[in-house]
Amino acid sequence: MQMLIVENIALTFLDDAVALATGFARLVVKTVTAPIERIARASDVAGVLPSRERGLFSARCPFSFRHLKHLT
Repeated sequence: MQMLIVENIALTFLDDAVALATGFARLVVKTVTAPIERIARASDVAGVLPSRERGLFSARCPFSFRHLKHLT
């Protein structure tokens, strides 16, 4: 019984450590690539890059059937 508790604690600690490392890596990558992203957005004259900004009108209504359009 003790071994099961120790194993669960170890796995929980390992999962938390992996999540922390993943979050830190994403933060570093986002910080390093921010200037490149800013230059790419500024030079996108034709609007080819997908927009990451979501406005009030682009939010999906939870009661709409637009997400079922592929079934028709």
